[in-house]
Amino acid sequence: MTDMNLVQLERSAQHLTRRFKRLENLMDEAWLEHELIRRDLRDMFTAYYGWLGKEGVDHERH
Repeated sequence: MTDMNLVQLERSAQHLTRRFKRLENLMDEAWLEHELIRRDLRDMFTAYYGWLGKEGVDHERH
């Protein structure tokens, strides 16, 4: 292999390393968003079922 091919391989490897690190960060961010959404949905349903109960509506029918 020529020195130019080695330089190109090294650059490509560095680029892939950066891209995989970015992907890992994005996946971590997506997981956090997913957990925050789940918490918000739980809170929303808790409030909704509480409201139904105060209104005297059986939430099992809905």
